[in-house]
Amino acid sequence: MKYRGFFIEITEISELEREDKNENIVLCDGFRYKIYSDEDFENLVDDFCAAVGFELPDDSSENAELFAREMVDSEYKEYCRIRDEQDFYGLSMRG
Repeated sequence: MKYRGFFIEITEISELEREDKNENIVLCDGFRYKIYSDEDFENLVDDFCAAVGFELPDDSSENAELFAREMVDSEYKEYCRIRDEQDFYGLSMRG
């Protein structure tokens, strides 16, 4: 998926640990997100997970993509700074 000049890889995962309101650790399904600054998926900008029932309301691909767009929007300036440093210094952080 491409959004705002970044390339996003979304992978379904299971057994994500989250803490519920009673401070118990629960295992959840969810998604792993990798944000790249290049279409070859070589320059990793960010890597994070989102769990169903916590960051995500359900396991639909629509909500998974919406969450990715919201994260890019909220971190856009930082992602651009990282991309610019990667371009300037020739850095590549493989995911």
